[in-house]
Formats: sequence, C-alpha cells, structure tokens
Amino acid sequence: MTLLRAVPRVMLASYFVSSGIKAIRDPESLVPAAEPLADRVVPLVKEYTPEQVASYVPENTVTLVRVFGVAQVLGGTALATGKGRRLGALLLAGTLVPSTIAKHPFWRVQDPEERAQDRNHFLKNISLLGGVLIASADTEGKPSLAWRAQRGGEKLAKRTRRASKKLTKGSSNIAGEASELAEAAVATGAALVGAVSESSRKLQKQAARQLKEAQAVAATQAEEAQEAAAKAAKKIKKEAKKQAKVVKKKAKELGENVHLGEN
Repeated sequence: MTLLRAVPRVMLASYFVSSGIKAIRDPESLVPAAEPLADRVVPLVKEYTPEQVASYVPENTVTLVRVFGVAQVLGGTALATGKGRRLGALLLAGTLVPSTIAKHPFWRVQDPEERAQDRNHFLKNISLLGGVLIASADTEGKPSLAWRAQRGGEKLAKRTRRASKKLTKGSSNIAGEASELAEAAVATGAALVGAVSESSRKLQKQAARQLKEAQAVAATQAEEAQEAAAKAAKKIKKEAKKQAKVVKKKAKELGENVHLGEN
C-alpha cells in the first residue's frame, strides 16, 4: 500500500468511524431522524427477505441505529487498515444511503436556511458515497477481476481461433495427402495391371515355345521308338528264321536216324 493511498483511506474512514461510535454510544439522539425511515424500510425488508434473514432484522429503532453504527465502525476500520478494504468500503456505502436519507431529507424542510443546510449535508454525504465507491473498486494498480475475466476470455478466444486455424490447415493438408495417396494408388494399380498383362503375354509366349519344344521332343522320341521297334522286329524275324532252320535241321537228322534204325 502506497502512502498516497493509505493516508486518504484513513481520512475517508475517520468520518464513518466517528459517526458509528456516536451512534453506538448515543442512539437516542438519532432515533427521531431514523424512525420515519425505519418504519417504512423494516417492513419491506421483512416482506421481501427469507424468513431466516427477516427474523434477525431488529424492529426497535434504537437497536437498528446501533447496528448501523457497528457496521460503520467495522467498515471504516477495514478501509483505514487496508484489511478487507474493498468489502469495508461497500459496507460503508450501504450504511451511508439510509443514514443520509434519514438525517438530511432537505426536500421536507420548509425553512430556507435549514433546507439549504440539509442540502449541503446531503451533498456532502453523496460525495462521501462517491469516495467509498471509488475505494471499493480500487485494486491498487492490480488488474480487477472483471479485467482478468475479460482478458482471459480474449486469450481463450484467440487460442480457440488459433486451434481452429490449425485444425483447418491440418484437415486441408490431410485432404491433400489423401488425394495424393489416392492418385499414387491409382497409378500403382495401373502399373500393376500393365505388369500383369505384360507378364501374361510373356507367359503365353513362353508356354507356346515350351509346347513347341515338347512336341518336337515327342516327335523325335516317336521316331526313335519306331526305329527301335523296326530294328527289334527285324532282329526277332532273323532269330525266328535261324531257329526255324535249326528245327528243320534237327528234324531232318532225326528222320534220317529213324530210317537207319528201320533198315
């Protein structure tokens, strides 16, 4: 807390602390001014607040004045010491409004001098109200919660936009890569089809060549078999002729032996 902030806070809080101590010590002197307002405000508070809260609202004007005095002392002390200063300033603003209306209702006064005096006090309290409202919003140079929330929202919006841009760019890159892959797959398929057709033509040629070679080998083997069969048939024929000659010769010899035996 800087000196420029500490001293004005003490100066601003001194009025409220003094007024609160007076209300605690001598509430009867303030009852005539506070009673008309209390008669109108207390029933409204009891009517529009929950029962748990309404049961704690005092109906006695003296007690009500003392409660306002305690609130002013607490709020002034918090503002002067800087501990809970913003909450204390809001508490002072809340007590200042009804007390100003109760103490200085200049619009009801008929005497011009008293009317002018009450108007001055009323405007003085309005000035004090402005001071405590400024004190309640003072963050001592630190960013306020509203500013932090707004700043955080802006950062979040920027991050969201960046993420959406990255996603859009990534999706376009993925789409481009997918199209390139599709084109490559089509080209590869065409090449495979061409290779298969080319290889099938080669296989057909190779099969025709092998068929021709097999036919030639079969024809050669058939010729060799025919030649071998013809040679074997000739050989068998010769052997048969030889055996026939031998049989005829033996038969002739046997016939001759038989004829000699008969003689």
